[in-house]
Amino acid sequence: MFRKKNLCVFVILFLQSSFIYPQVNHYDVLKKSEILSLRSISPIDLSASKSAGGLFVSPLVGLEFPFREFSNTATTGLTYGVKLEFASKDIYPFVIGGMFQQQLNKGDVEFKTVNRLDILETTINSFGLSLDMILNKYIKSEFTIPFVTLEAKYLTIQREISPPLNTLGLETSENVFGITGGLGFTLYIFDLYGTYTYAQNYSSFAVKARFHFPLIKF
Repeated sequence: MFRKKNLCVFVILFLQSSFIYPQVNHYDVLKKSEILSLRSISPIDLSASKSAGGLFVSPLVGLEFPFREFSNTATTGLTYGVKLEFASKDIYPFVIGGMFQQQLNKGDVEFKTVNRLDILETTINSFGLSLDMILNKYIKSEFTIPFVTLEAKYLTIQREISPPLNTLGLETSENVFGITGGLGFTLYIFDLYGTYTYAQNYSSFAVKARFHFPLIKF
């Protein structure tokens, strides 16, 4: 119930942000001659400033597909989170940030049936640092901006298993480090991208979308 309330609050905030805040991507604060326009209008034209930049909040949502050992016990799960990003002409073509993400993977039906489990759910909370690299210098496009993304993060894993005596050697609580790499593209004000996360027994593929809105522009 607590997780469902968290998800509802996140979705409401995500939808409200598209109406409350101007439709601006963090790439828009960079010099127009350096990157392509995203067909969105910034309320403040920063292209003439020698130190144009800003802080952005980016809600994200997507699907996580378990891989390797994780796929034996879990099914595809919903993931959502938020990133705080900093973009500036001084560090172009890079965008740096911090991230928080939560995912919930329900247990594999066959695994639960064979092992007589009523409940098997895995919740993973992760936080860490991110680095995006804009690729428009190398991949020219009139419609989008391609980018690669890299994340280093710390994952806390919690498993709910019922009946609790039948854990089958599965850890109910565990902490691991993970590395995520991915490739995506910007379409108008959205980023669509795919990632692969290596995190020992909790590796996964993901397809995600995120939306940017500004906190501070300078």
